[in-house]
Amino acid sequence: MESLLIPDRQLQVMRVNAFTTVPFTGNPAGVVPEGDGLSDDLMLAIAGELNDISETVFICRPESSEADIKLRFFTSTTEVDLCGHATVSALFALGWLGRIQGRDETKWIVAETRVGKLRLGLEFKAGEPGWASMEQLAPEVHSAPGAALAADILGLPLSSLSESMDVGCASSGLWACFVPLKHISDLQRVEIDSERIELLWPENDDLTGVYPFVFIDKYQTQGRFFSPPKYGIVEDPVTGTASGALAAYLMSQGRLTAADQLTARQGFEMGRGGVVRVSCTENGNINIKGQAVPVWEGVLSSKLTARRLGLRP
Repeated sequence: MESLLIPDRQLQVMRVNAFTTVPFTGNPAGVVPEGDGLSDDLMLAIAGELNDISETVFICRPESSEADIKLRFFTSTTEVDLCGHATVSALFALGWLGRIQGRDETKWIVAETRVGKLRLGLEFKAGEPGWASMEQLAPEVHSAPGAALAADILGLPLSSLSESMDVGCASSGLWACFVPLKHISDLQRVEIDSERIELLWPENDDLTGVYPFVFIDKYQTQGRFFSPPKYGIVEDPVTGTASGALAAYLMSQGRLTAADQLTARQGFEMGRGGVVRVSCTENGNINIKGQAVPVWEGVLSSKLTARRLGLRP
């Protein structure tokens, strides 16, 4: 019970919609700007209260002198290594709170995460944050051992899958499996079998989900992202980490070059559409970029107990 008690201070909490400028669309993230001193159990409980769709990010002091902040990410069921939309939300929150300031420039910081130290940027225009970016890790690609099961896991006929690209896996921080479809109507007809997603690569415990997608034009895709049950998320509205990995996968398939910029659309079938801009940096890493909009903010009072929060009967 002690690990679920609120610290003896007011704890600011925010809900931010990432990869959009329109409230109630994009991917919602919970943001706790002062995450120091919170237990893992309490972070998990707060994440469950703040966000019933995907991740909550806790901004903490870094352990390394080479970093400016430390970011921890929680779903309602577990801590995850990295989250793109929550990182974008955290950067905007730091800008709105005045902890990162600029005029007409991009301010760069380094964040500690469980996948390593990442370079983050917040672009200002007339003193207001306009775009946030995250340089992800060097991309990796791998074949999907369970590729033959992809159509069945998505609840689609085999004829829905594109014949010009292979089902494959990629990572620029987190592993995902990518399934190219022929038509946007195929994307709309997906009926996911979440329990079987991990069969796409059973040996990889770090596979975070499956990403079926279609091309809208040469440099624009539309996709959906589904996770295995262990993450507590059935479908993620707009997935920054998977968008970065998508670009790596498309380069491996010869559909993009390192000089191209990808516009990855996602979440429209859920009514939460958003857009991620993806490019390749000079050092060969993947960079994702997005906008965000605040939805609400409040405080968890020190007078609240775990019982009052409804965490335990």
